Amino acid sequence: MKTIRSKLMLAMFVVSLLIITLYSLFCLLYINKSVKTTVNTTISPLAVQAAQNFDNVVENYGKTFSAYIKNSVFTDSFSDKDRLDFLKSCYPKDEGYSFALYDSDNKIITATEGLCTVAIKEADVANALNKNGVVYGDIIVIKNELYFSVLCPTMINNNEKLVVAGMTLKADALNDVIAEIEFGDNGYAFIINSKGQALLHKQMQKAINSSDISNPVTLAQSDSTYIGLSNFLTNAINSQKGSDEFENNTGEMYMGGYAKCDYFGGTLCVVCPSADFMEASFSALKNILFIGILLIVVTVIVSIFFSRRMSKPIVSTTNRIRELAQGNLTDRVEVSYSKDEIGILSGSLADTIVRLRQYITLITTALTNISEGNMTHRVEGDFKGDFIKIKNTFNEILESLSETFASINTSAEQVNSGAVQVSNSAQALSQGSTQQASAIEELSATLNEVSTQVKQNSKDAKNAYNIVTENTKAITSCNEDMTNMLEAMQQIHSTSAEIANIIKVIDEISFQTNILALNAAVEAAREGSKGFGVVADEVRRLASRSAEAAKQTAALIENSTKAVNKGSELAEQTARSLGEIVTDSETIQGLVKNITDASAQQAEAIVQINTGVDQISAVVATNTATAIGAASASEELSQQSLILKNMIARFKLSDGTDKSMDDDYNSFDGYGSGGISAADVSSASSSTGGSLMNTAVKDLIGDDDVDDDAEYTGDSNADGDDLKIVLDDDDDKY
Repeated sequence: MKTIRSKLMLAMFVVSLLIITLYSLFCLLYINKSVKTTVNTTISPLAVQAAQNFDNVVENYGKTFSAYIKNSVFTDSFSDKDRLDFLKSCYPKDEGYSFALYDSDNKIITATEGLCTVAIKEADVANALNKNGVVYGDIIVIKNELYFSVLCPTMINNNEKLVVAGMTLKADALNDVIAEIEFGDNGYAFIINSKGQALLHKQMQKAINSSDISNPVTLAQSDSTYIGLSNFLTNAINSQKGSDEFENNTGEMYMGGYAKCDYFGGTLCVVCPSADFMEASFSALKNILFIGILLIVVTVIVSIFFSRRMSKPIVSTTNRIRELAQGNLTDRVEVSYSKDEIGILSGSLADTIVRLRQYITLITTALTNISEGNMTHRVEGDFKGDFIKIKNTFNEILESLSETFASINTSAEQVNSGAVQVSNSAQALSQGSTQQASAIEELSATLNEVSTQVKQNSKDAKNAYNIVTENTKAITSCNEDMTNMLEAMQQIHSTSAEIANIIKVIDEISFQTNILALNAAVEAAREGSKGFGVVADEVRRLASRSAEAAKQTAALIENSTKAVNKGSELAEQTARSLGEIVTDSETIQGLVKNITDASAQQAEAIVQINTGVDQISAVVATNTATAIGAASASEELSQQSLILKNMIARFKLSDGTDKSMDDDYNSFDGYGSGGISAADVSSASSSTGGSLMNTAVKDLIGDDDVDDDAEYTGDSNADGDDLKIVLDDDDDKY
C-alpha cells in the first residue's frame, strides 16, 4: 500500500521528469532544426563562392593564353613553328602542355607533340571562330589522365591571316581547386555535367585509375539506393543555385549545396554528412540531459523534504482515525495548529473524539438505568447535528418500551382469560372432529361401492360400443357389395339390349339370304342348271332355319331381360334397406359412444370424489390432533402469562403509561369483551378492511346450528394486524 508521502514524492518526481523530458526534446528538435537551417543557408552561398573561384581559375587560363597568342612575338614570327616554340617557352615543360594552330577552315596547320589533335575537335575550332574569343573544350579522360583545351583566334602576318591557337593541358590544377573545397569535417565538392556525370572530384584520379566512373542518375533507374542522390543531382542540374538534404546510396544523410559554373556546362556541388553538424546538437543534448538529471536529483531531495513535512500530520491523523475505527477514544490527538486543511482536519478529529466520549457516557448511563429496570430515565446533554436524532430516538425508545411493557402487562391478563376459552373450545372441536371422521368413513365406503358399479358399467358400455362398431363395419361392407351387384345387373341389362340388336341383324340377314336364294332358283330354272338350283334350295332352307332360330333367341332374350329388370328392382329395394340400416347403425354407434364416454367420466369423477373424501378425512384427523394440542397449549399459555406478568412487575414505568394502556384496552374491549353479534359482523369487518375475517366469521356463526366453540386468526385489516376471533355458540359473540 502506497503512503501519501510516497505518492507526493512520486507525483513531484513524475511531473519534474515529464517537464524535463519535454524540455529536452524541444531543445533537441529546436537545435536540430536550427543546425539544418544554418547549414542550408551556409552551404548554398559556399557553393556559389566555390563556383566563382573555379570560374576565375578557368578564366585565368584563358586570359593568359589569349595574352600570349596576341603578343607581337607570336603574331610577327616568321613561321608557325616559331609561334609554337614561343608558346612552349611560355609554359612549363613537365606539366603536359601541347599546342596547335588551325586555319579559318577549322583545319589543323601544325601542332607540337601532345594530345591537341585528340582533345581538340573541329567543333571547338568553329566555336572559337564564331565567338571570336576564348573557348574551352570539354574535360576528357585520356590515358587515365584528365585534360581540357583552351582555344583562341588571333590575326598574324600583320593582320593578314586569321588563325586559331589551341592548347591542351592537364586538368589536375582544376581538380585541385575542387579538392581544396571543404565544408565541415567530411564535406567535399565536385562538378557534374548536364547528364549528372562527375567531371571533377576530390577522388577523381582514384576513380579514373580504377575505371569506376559512374553516373548516379543512370544508376537510380536500376538501383533504388541511388534515388536520393539522383534527385539531388537532378535538382542541381536544373537550378542555378540552392541547397537540399538527401540520402546517399549507403543510407547516410547528407546536406548539399549547388551552383552553376560558367565553363564546361557544369554544376558545382558541395556536400557534407548531416552527422558532422549534428555533433553540436548531440553535445547540447548531453548538457541538457546533465542539467535535467541534476534538476531531477534536486526535485527528489525537495520532494522528500516537503512530502515528509506535509505527510507527517496527515499520517498521525490517519493513524488516530484508524484507532478510532477500532473503538479507541482515550488516546489524545496530535493537533496541527496550521491554518490550512491539515490543521482543520486534526482539530476537527480532536473535537469529534471529545464529543463522542460525551455521547457514549450519556448513552451508557441511560442503558445502565434500563438494565436496572428504570424506564423513567431520559437522555439529556448537548447533542449536535445528526446525533440529535440519536438522542430523540433513544428517548422515544424508552417511552415506547415503557408503553410496551404496560401493554404487555395488560395483555398477559387477557391472554390468561383467552387461554381458558381456547382450551374449552379446543375440547369441543376435538369431539366434533371425531364425529365428522366417523361420518366421513361411512361416506367413503359408500363411494367405493358406487365407484365399483360405475367402473363395471363403463366397461360394459365400452364392450357394447366395440360390438356395435363391428356390426356397423359389416353392414357397410354388405351395402358396398349390394351396390356392386346393382352395377353388374345394369351391365347385364345393357348387354341383353345389345344381343337383341344382334338377333335383329341376323333376322335381316336371313331375310336377305332367302330372297337371294329365291332369285338364284329363278335364275337356275331359267338357265336349266340343276346343281345351282339345289344350292339355291339349300341356301333358302338355311335362311329359313336361321330366321326361326333368331325368333326363338329373341324370345329367350326378352324373357331374360324381364327377369333382369325384376332382379334389378329387388336389388335396388334391398340396397335402400341396407342404406337405412347403415344410417341407423351409425346413430346407434354414436349413442353407445356417448354412453361409454359418460361412463368413463363418471368413473373419473367418482375417483376424484373418493380422493377428496380421503383428504377431508385426513384433515379431520389433523384437526382433531390440533384441537387436542391447542387445549394443552392453552394451559401452558396461561402459565406463561403469569410468568410474564411477574417479569413486567420489576420495571418502573412512567406515570402516564398505565392510563394510556387502560384507554387502549378499553377501546379494544369494545370488540373483545363487550362482544359483537352475527348481525354486526359485516359492518365491523368493513370498518377494519378485513374481507377474510368477514368470510370466516360468517362461515362460523352464520347459523344457529353451530354447536361448538371456534376461533379464527388472520389479518383483520390492511395494516396486517393479527386478530383472533373466538366464537361461542351460546350468544354468537366474539
